[in-house]
Amino acid sequence: MICGGADIANQLMQKNLIDKYFITIIPTILGDGIPFFYAGKQEIKLRLAEARHMNGMAELIYEKR
Repeated sequence: MICGGADIANQLMQKNLIDKYFITIIPTILGDGIPFFYAGKQEIKLRLAEARHMNGMAELIYEKR
């Protein structure tokens, strides 16, 4: 589990240290913010392992291929 936001997550992604991604989509438009995935980084191939929904949110679980 990563606590610290997009900047620390991108640093770990660059070093290929994340095996599983839990991405929760909350249907709220917030405006400007920090992008989770920065442009120009290497491609990371993922496969959808699971998708579920709860309380109006969608949780997508991806694993590295």
